[in-house]
Amino acid sequence: MVKSILFYLPTVGSHDQILRGMSGVNPQNYQNMLWQLTRQAQAADELGYWGLSFTEHHFHVEGFEVSNNPIMLGLYLAMQTKHIRVGQMANVLPFHNPVRLAEDLAMLDHMTRGRTFVGIARGFQKRWAEIFGQVYGVGGTLSDAGDKDRRNRALFEEHWEILKKAWTTETFSHSGDQWTIPVKDLEFPYDAVRRYGRGVDENGIVQEVGIAPKPYQRPHPPVFQPFSFSEDTFRFCAREGVVPILMNTDDRIVQRLMDLYQEEAEAAGHGTLRRGERVGVMKDVLVSRDADEAHHWAARGGGFIFENWFGPMGFTEALRNVGETGPIGSDYGTLVERGLEWVGTPDDINRKIEKLVEKHDPEYLLQCQYSGLIPHEVQMRSLELWATEIAPNWL
Repeated sequence: MVKSILFYLPTVGSHDQILRGMSGVNPQNYQNMLWQLTRQAQAADELGYWGLSFTEHHFHVEGFEVSNNPIMLGLYLAMQTKHIRVGQMANVLPFHNPVRLAEDLAMLDHMTRGRTFVGIARGFQKRWAEIFGQVYGVGGTLSDAGDKDRRNRALFEEHWEILKKAWTTETFSHSGDQWTIPVKDLEFPYDAVRRYGRGVDENGIVQEVGIAPKPYQRPHPPVFQPFSFSEDTFRFCAREGVVPILMNTDDRIVQRLMDLYQEEAEAAGHGTLRRGERVGVMKDVLVSRDADEAHHWAARGGGFIFENWFGPMGFTEALRNVGETGPIGSDYGTLVERGLEWVGTPDDINRKIEKLVEKHDPEYLLQCQYSGLIPHEVQMRSLELWATEIAPNWL
């Protein structure tokens, strides 16, 4: 079964409003975005989509990806839906206090009664990453294997260790390169702790701490890591039981990384996995009765964003084929030709998913959605066509 997760990079403003500039700071544009997301989330809930997710980025005065807090946005929409899961793609771990993040996610899991899933990532947009990360001495990265990249990865992995401890043990301690929990010789000499809690020794010195509540799901919500390029990331995900979301259009690279994940997961004691199990792939998805109409709107949505935003930031590497050198275009035609765009009629998309399942059989399909840039009624029709004429073939 392919599980469909909608991935929103919420645009504040229409295509024309974005072109006029500074669309992200307009309050009415943000209200329009919330209205559209609410209606689309409710439709996806009724249509049986597995999940709904949001990115984390900051300072987007341009109007792209205005999703500063995917946990809060997910809670807002969870309170207006009944069944669909809500998650983040993703929380950028190196720039969060890991204990606060563990608490917030546990609360979200309770408030949604187990409809939460969690995304973790390392961060790449330097405008905000360098500012947020200055307290930790770390910034954004695109896996360039330099000192900053290594520092980012080390902090990411330490924060992940703290998240796991906070979620899965009543009380815990941690000693790492960045964090000491609790700090040395911390006094908290109150009888109430000894009587009703734990973690303090006979001298009133704190030895361990714990978060409350623990997650609603045990041991914790499902965890995903978008968007995965490197073998190191796939090894990490396989060891930790994390679901990587592949963003690559060369079938040879996809297969190599899936095989690596399967081998590493089994070696780590996660049992025998079928091909594609616990792995996801990402596509831009827009479905219409008229293929030309679908491509028209998709070019103004994902095509516009990729050419003006993601491509210049280095995401064209996701389109690179084995052995290919030189620059790669970021225009919409290249996205279609390379296979990132799943755009067209239900029959067109059924043929694409048939090939994907035959070759790789991923458990999850992350469907990028460009609300705002693509008109609301076009998005709503696409959600319905996917759920009624495509998804039933792959459940």
